[in-house]
Amino acid sequence: MKHLFISILIFCSLFANNLNERVITIGGCVTETVFALEMGQNVVAVDISSSIPNKVTQLPQVGYIRGISTEGILSMNPDKILTTTEMGPPKVVQQLKDAGINLKIFNAPKNYDDILSLIDDVATFLDVSKKGEQLKSELIELNNQINELKLDKPKIVFFMSPALGSYNAAGSGTRADYLINYIGGENIFTNDFKRYTKVSKEDIIKYNPDIILTGYVRELNKKEVVDIFKNSDEFQSVAAIKNNQLYGVSVGEVLNFGPSFVNTSLNLIKKINTVE
Repeated sequence: MKHLFISILIFCSLFANNLNERVITIGGCVTETVFALEMGQNVVAVDISSSIPNKVTQLPQVGYIRGISTEGILSMNPDKILTTTEMGPPKVVQQLKDAGINLKIFNAPKNYDDILSLIDDVATFLDVSKKGEQLKSELIELNNQINELKLDKPKIVFFMSPALGSYNAAGSGTRADYLINYIGGENIFTNDFKRYTKVSKEDIIKYNPDIILTGYVRELNKKEVVDIFKNSDEFQSVAAIKNNQLYGVSVGEVLNFGPSFVNTSLNLIKKINTVE
């Protein structure tokens, strides 16, 4: 009986310690995955790219994933840091390791399969593998729906935070390029350049996209990035404008590559398919 009582005390102590852990998540996909696994109660700070679920935007921020500072992180006195291979600069990563903090670096997802792998890895690290399997099952079902509803190769262009006279388009190797292919489209600039490059009005008119996706960071900019194309006389001949296939999309939602990416992609397909 005495041994049983001691075992219970040890278990309760370990459980209490886990509940009191201070965790920092750096990278929108990691933050979202931790919360989707219902393990966000210990997260005390995130980076700027973390916006899902919405409540994490109320947490303290420690900078941007590619430009993290050691001081900002250490000031939060974390027990664990969960991040991806996109975290930088390298000297900061090394400084955090040298500080003795439990720093776990996961592979940054680049596609649907990588998202499932990230869920597996985070769930294993947090010892919630069963929740991980449940979450993956939900995504697999959504992915099956996407395969059934996929677009029939329309020409699509994605602009990152466009401004009047400045059209920064996604080329090959970008997450936007993957998004376009994932929903069944063809990126009109995928063979022209890699990453993001500014293109001219003449280029847009020449390629005549069937669908235009305009990425915005803040909700208040959604109408603005859409109106740049919608209200321009020069773009009225473009198929996407004529057929009302112009969409403002949240960069945090469509390019985050966390668990919600699949459902967001499915909703985008449905929205495009309902336009007559």
